[in-house]
Amino acid sequence: MKFYTFGIQRTCTNLARATVQANFWCDYGNVNDFGHWSWKHSSDAEQSTANLNEKTPVIFCYKKPISWVESLKKNDVDFINKNGLAKYENSTDPELIFKNSLFSWSLPKAIDKWISFHIDWIKYLHRCNYVIMRQDQMTHQPSVINVLSKIQYKLKLVKKIPNWTVIDRCVNHGGRVEENLYKDNAKTLSDKQIEYIENKIPKEIINFYEQ
Repeated sequence: MKFYTFGIQRTCTNLARATVQANFWCDYGNVNDFGHWSWKHSSDAEQSTANLNEKTPVIFCYKKPISWVESLKKNDVDFINKNGLAKYENSTDPELIFKNSLFSWSLPKAIDKWISFHIDWIKYLHRCNYVIMRQDQMTHQPSVINVLSKIQYKLKLVKKIPNWTVIDRCVNHGGRVEENLYKDNAKTLSDKQIEYIENKIPKEIINFYEQ
């Protein structure tokens, strides 16, 4: 059986793929080319789900918005460039601009992208058989076991071995370890930046993905 993973960048979609393939008999269905309907970071949920059906196993990867911004700040120049985050109005509050030695980018534009991505997927996830894999649930037991059990029973994937295989690291396509999930990440956002994110994100989005 084929399964698919979707999620905005920096939500550990590679971890989701590795975890599912380590524990279940299944094939990875995504074609990970930018613009393809099954690209794992596709923001066009309508087009992506139009090619699936109500029985298709889908892992939707989710990271809480503050943690997502922290991760984006550390390492995702590609996302920043593709989404035009470095092009912003001069009137943007300087405290909501992230800067390094090479460029600067807008927190408000990043959050707008996060919101639109997740609203779009809320509209269409019902078309397939999905489980939300929250990154924070994959960092400790028993949460990770609960997620794996949901994948087994809701998505009808066949378990490989009696005991679960728990993976604690995100790995990129080249096999390089990107992030140890069990290591606490130092908080680098200011109080104002955190307040902006918390006030900007609609509660309905949080309630849907963190239920």
